[in-house]
Amino acid sequence: MTEAGAMPTTAGRVLLAGDSSIIPVIQGLIETLPDTARGQIFIEVETALDIIALETPERITVSWLARDVRAGAPGQVLGRAVRAWVSEMTTGDVVADGAELCVWLGGEAARIDDLRADLAERLGSSRETLAR
Repeated sequence: MTEAGAMPTTAGRVLLAGDSSIIPVIQGLIETLPDTARGQIFIEVETALDIIALETPERITVSWLARDVRAGAPGQVLGRAVRAWVSEMTTGDVVADGAELCVWLGGEAARIDDLRADLAERLGSSRETLAR
């Protein structure tokens, strides 16, 4: 496990996800990404008014998940988005997907723990997953 707040310098493809409580941490993680990094950031917020501008490497997409325009309890909106991305962007086979995928999940533990367990099962335990 890598410490929260630091990304591996070899991170090529990344998935960062969390709720509004960890936006400053995600901003710090973005700053450590190499310019060549590619991937996705999902941030669940209460309303669209909570969305802020984030500067990312060119091939990183940020998706803001505002609960005022999406159905679901806190954590559900984020969980659906992350699971859909993982289903679409990975095969579940570490060899086929490449070992360069780094996943970081952050937020309230009760909401993130189930998602973290699902991803560990889907992506395999050899995948680098960062702590909350």
